[in-house]
Amino acid sequence: MKIAVITGASSGLGVEFTKTIIKQYPKLDEIWIIARRKDRLKNLARHNPDKKIRAITLDLGADEEYSKLETLLSDEKPQISILVNNAGYECSGNFRDMSASDIQNMISVNVKGLTMVQRICSPYFAKDSFAIMTCSVSSFTPIPHQAVYSASKRYIYALGKALREEEKRNNVNILLLCPGNMDTEMNPKGQARPSKQINTLPFLDMEKVTKNALARAEHKKAVYTPGRFYKFYRVVSKVFPSSFIMYFAKKFY
Repeated sequence: MKIAVITGASSGLGVEFTKTIIKQYPKLDEIWIIARRKDRLKNLARHNPDKKIRAITLDLGADEEYSKLETLLSDEKPQISILVNNAGYECSGNFRDMSASDIQNMISVNVKGLTMVQRICSPYFAKDSFAIMTCSVSSFTPIPHQAVYSASKRYIYALGKALREEEKRNNVNILLLCPGNMDTEMNPKGQARPSKQINTLPFLDMEKVTKNALARAEHKKAVYTPGRFYKFYRVVSKVFPSSFIMYFAKKFY
């Protein structure tokens, strides 16, 4: 049984990835969608009755949930053709003012959750399969007022690069998806945020992002940064010192 696994599938980019995979990969036997909110997953499955979608309710920020995914994979023994490791948690603001729960959630979901999903799924990767790890342009340099979030994404960037080298011998590609602004629940366009300046940056078309990310992952690419502005930012972050980039980046948060 060949499957796709998508985490963070109840909203935003996860929903778009699910829709795109349904359209572009009709030969998959099942699509497993994973998130905390059962009603959202059921609704997504209900709107796609022609495809066998398995809705799996898991909180990837909770340690006890990982064994449930392990057991399910062990029982079913599928071949994972596509993994979209996309669950994430974002909170912006001054570090001193952040709640302990927000800090813990960012670390638990972005770092621990993503890492454990990757580890649990990796033995089931099919030959010539690929994984997309959702990173961020925030990974390119430390971001004041997004200190924990940008640090968690930098971790993902480093992890993905290393795993890509490890998985080459297994014919498995790892793509790091590093998007900028998107109109999601974590990053709602035009709504009140710590700084409205962030809304002046370009917003990406999520459907286009998912299509391009899947195509690049299939073609063994390592990193995909959508949008000309964010591609330019990626280059600038490599050329100039982080102190210079941080001076300007902090104005947007």
